[in-house]
Amino acid sequence: MSESPTRDVSLKPACINLRHKLMYVDERQETPGRVDDSSDTRVFFCKHSLDVLGNDGEPVGPGYCTPSRTCYCGIRQP
Repeated sequence: MSESPTRDVSLKPACINLRHKLMYVDERQETPGRVDDSSDTRVFFCKHSLDVLGNDGEPVGPGYCTPSRTCYCGIRQP
């Protein structure tokens, strides 16, 4: 059996509450607060609301979950 090629993952800063299914099955993508936004079909959800809408009723995703939202929580630097 041949191995299937894996595509590169480019993680970008995001709200630590932003999630998607691949974070639970691909160890390269499991870091909260960092997401690969290269897929047009990936479904993101909020860890707190467990929905595609955040606690504030607005859509979630790398382009939506920004520091301008009251529910946004970024990575804390040491």
